[in-house]
Amino acid sequence: MQTQTLADPSVLAARRARLQEPHIAPLIAFAARLRESEALGGRLDLPNFDPESGGIHTEILLLLESPGPKVAHTGFASPDNPDRTAENLSCLLKLAGIGRRRCLLWNILPWQLSAGGVVTPTAAQIRAATPATLELLGLLPALRVVVLVGGKAQGGWQFVSPELGRPLPTVNCPHPSPRYFATDPQAPVRALSALVEARLLAKNAVS
Repeated sequence: MQTQTLADPSVLAARRARLQEPHIAPLIAFAARLRESEALGGRLDLPNFDPESGGIHTEILLLLESPGPKVAHTGFASPDNPDRTAENLSCLLKLAGIGRRRCLLWNILPWQLSAGGVVTPTAAQIRAATPATLELLGLLPALRVVVLVGGKAQGGWQFVSPELGRPLPTVNCPHPSPRYFATDPQAPVRALSALVEARLLAKNAVS
């Protein structure tokens, strides 16, 4: 399978040309509002949602930590980004049987901290992003399960879950960074198991 396809300028240009497709346009508008939010200081640099995803029809939301350095170059939160974390996630989704049109990739802290290198978000920063996460959830009527990818997303969910107006299952998944996978050989196995669980939860929720 091809990975890191957004490294190709022609693929990137084609992806950018699709931002007004009906399934993704409401999420693109949401991201634009966030970038200009006075409540958050009007200082936000955050990526667009990927038109290859399920958009507003998403059943499985993958919440990672915060946009990585490569996101600053492509402008998308996507498993197709040209970095090893995205590549690992893309392969895991394929192995778990989760089609791209069933899922959506985003971050518990959606704006960019790490354009110049990896920066770990603080708990206060993640908490400040809670209203944005809640607004996103409200835009996904078909959502069945949230996959919390990595410890920061899992910790940040404590600020989100008390505010939810509907039951929403969650699955904890190890972060697919190459560094973490290298230090814990069982992490890829646990990550794949978590994604399979999410697929089954989504299936059972609509069956």
